[in-house]
Amino acid sequence: MTNKIRPRVSGRFTGMVKFAAGVIVGASLTCAVASATQISHHDGLFWKGLGNQDKTAYVDGYSDAMHTSLGKLDNLKVAAALFHWKGSGKILNQVAHGLDLSGLPPERVVAYLNNVYTNPRYGDFEVAMAIEAATMRGIDLKPASDSPSTR
Repeated sequence: MTNKIRPRVSGRFTGMVKFAAGVIVGASLTCAVASATQISHHDGLFWKGLGNQDKTAYVDGYSDAMHTSLGKLDNLKVAAALFHWKGSGKILNQVAHGLDLSGLPPERVVAYLNNVYTNPRYGDFEVAMAIEAATMRGIDLKPASDSPSTR
């Protein structure tokens, strides 16, 4: 009769091993999925690849997102008034001006962006930054047919 001595393994220890193995497998899968995802740059190359309807839809979507941000900015203005933040009104008004696309027709913004991205120098310039520059600069809001003719 031989007695084999079996080491006692605590239930906690096996549970910890299983948990650690799960963490390692989960982290490995997360890294694999993260490395497989493509990073999308919305720059001049992206803009040039869009069709005319897609460009207008992009500008409309961007405008909707900025409109939502303006609503959040109103909440910040209330908080600034409540806590008496000095100079906040001027800063928040400048931010609101940069976010407000309501006066810009999408067709004019698309034309502006098409013009910006014809210059290869601005190929790496993000579309969102170009739209913000358009709002801050106040691009020509007149329809193309209303512009004075050149002789």
